[in-house]
Amino acid sequence: MRFLPYVICLLLVAACTSGAPDISNTSDDDFVASDAAGDARSDNAVKTQNAKDKPLDKNETQAAALLINDLEDAKTDDDRNAVIEKLVELGPRYLEFYRTIDREEVALDMMFVIRRIERENNIKPKDNTTTDDPLGTGKTEGSAQSTGPKEPDYSHDKEDFNRTEVEQFLAVRLAQAQQMLDSGRHDAARQVAEAAITLLPDSRLRGDFDALISKAKGESQADLIVAGTLTLEPENLQYASDQKGALFARALQIRCFLKNVSKDPITLRLYEGEGKESILQLAVTYEQQDYGGNVMTQRGNVRLPITGGSTITLQPNESYEMTVPLESLASLDSDAPRKNALGVVEIDAALRVYGALDADGEPLILRPVKFPIRTVHVFPSSFDLSGATSRPITAVRNALDKGEAQALFMASHLVGQSDRRAVGDLLVADDFDDSTLAMQRSRLLALSVVFQTGKTWDIKRWRKWWDENRLRQ
Repeated sequence: MRFLPYVICLLLVAACTSGAPDISNTSDDDFVASDAAGDARSDNAVKTQNAKDKPLDKNETQAAALLINDLEDAKTDDDRNAVIEKLVELGPRYLEFYRTIDREEVALDMMFVIRRIERENNIKPKDNTTTDDPLGTGKTEGSAQSTGPKEPDYSHDKEDFNRTEVEQFLAVRLAQAQQMLDSGRHDAARQVAEAAITLLPDSRLRGDFDALISKAKGESQADLIVAGTLTLEPENLQYASDQKGALFARALQIRCFLKNVSKDPITLRLYEGEGKESILQLAVTYEQQDYGGNVMTQRGNVRLPITGGSTITLQPNESYEMTVPLESLASLDSDAPRKNALGVVEIDAALRVYGALDADGEPLILRPVKFPIRTVHVFPSSFDLSGATSRPITAVRNALDKGEAQALFMASHLVGQSDRRAVGDLLVADDFDDSTLAMQRSRLLALSVVFQTGKTWDIKRWRKWWDENRLRQ
């Protein structure tokens, strides 16, 4: 029995060696099979990563971040919409980066950008919810969770935010969207409303936002039936006094011209009593400027009700004129008349007609009539506007003699084409070097106003330019 272990070992060795292949005489090359398996694919080579799925590199991330900064700094709705379109055009590759942006100033806009990209590329909105864990194991069913940035969770099960403050914020956005709609900016109004309800779907203002979106879509799809243009008279305004809230010495007359550009007659219901009037909506940008290049800008909306006229019918290609007075801009800045500053007022106007009827007398959707942007100047009451308008060269010379820097700057805006050479000679004359610093600044700025160039030039550069261009003026 003591030999039994040895016998078992011999049997195991024999069993192992009998089934092993003989490779003692084969080379390394012969070890690779010469024939491929019958079900093997012929395109098993490693493929280059799809460009659409390629992660953002450093330069792309920085460029996108700069666009978001531009979005935050946008001064007008048109500027904001232009940046939004650029962000959307970057496409799905940027979605993950967009979802990491946590800046309150652009939160609504970024959510709108994300939704636009998802909708236009048939991408299902990202779901960051996880399966409940009733056993408390810390595990969830399904695939592993992504470690990438997550879209904010706006579910309201826990109400871990101040709903009152959010509702107040949305109320402001609703008012802004309504102003955009009133002034004919349908797409911008719809974008603001859609972003707002994305932020808080169960907002108490949800019905108002939905109604605004529906109205914006309807009006944006309406055919252009009435076209408009306008003129502002006079081009140069002046405050009647230097008192707070002072009116213009002469009211600004906004002359609106409406033209039926459709092929059928149209009836405009302009005024049918109090509460049933058309509205001329003015988006006003009011800049107050001085000789040192300082600018204070204010923006606001002015609503002017149309109380004249009643109902008019325009035949195809027929026009209608109406005049709406604007007596002041006290609603934007009641202190403006007290400042010795030049006002530059840019007016973007739109007319919202109370109602319209087609040739059969049926109501029709009429989009707000948009007018071209126009600009006027507003001078302080102390400035001799009448004298400077009729004799601009004399006004410039008097300001130089008296050392009145602001008066010189304001007078330069009244210089016409025929007076430019004489004014140029005065501004670049040798006495420039003996002027005070304030007057030197005013003369340089006046030159750039009169000749529409050289805002950053010094007197040496101006004199060289004047020697080359004087006879062309």
